[in-house]
Amino acid sequence: MRVTAITDIDSVEKYRIRGKEGTMTRTDFMKCTLRMCSCAALAFSPQASAQAESGNVEVDELKWKLDASRQRFAILVGILDENLDETTRKKIFESLGRQCAKQYSDLIERYQGNIDGFLDEIRKRWVEKAEYDKETGRIRITDRSKTCTCPLVDQSLTPQDFCDCTLGWQKETYSAILGKPVDAELEESILRGGSRCVFRIQVRS
Repeated sequence: MRVTAITDIDSVEKYRIRGKEGTMTRTDFMKCTLRMCSCAALAFSPQASAQAESGNVEVDELKWKLDASRQRFAILVGILDENLDETTRKKIFESLGRQCAKQYSDLIERYQGNIDGFLDEIRKRWVEKAEYDKETGRIRITDRSKTCTCPLVDQSLTPQDFCDCTLGWQKETYSAILGKPVDAELEESILRGGSRCVFRIQVRS
């Protein structure tokens, strides 16, 4: 799936989301946004004051912001997809993934030089399988989640090219722990039609 600019007089104003049902133009998006804004206004109306005490209004507002952010992010990924060559796009997404991995620096630093300990830790936290062949330097990770774990992703909208971001995460994390450069590839991906995400990491010889 990718977001494609429509090549007509309104090309800057319209975007079409391919690979999913339906077409969203800027007009459709604005109508959708206005409906959401109306809901937000209703939530903050005097009639909703009683609900505000229970926290429902705050939760609804946060959900609206998250949904809107995911929609805009999907459009941004699509714009990059349309306007950048594949090599540049992959470099940008992988760089984003590497920055994300650095947010786990405490965990990564704790297991530097101890790949077995790290794999044991992530088995407890978020993966179903973590296999490591020391002789070949190959690691295979099978994620536990049946949905994409990136908080920026809306699986119905986000283009599949964004999976290059998670490859950056794998490269940054495992090269730091092993102390050697690694390559990473996707064996299976939820955004690309798979039932879960499966990664292969290979230590460079």
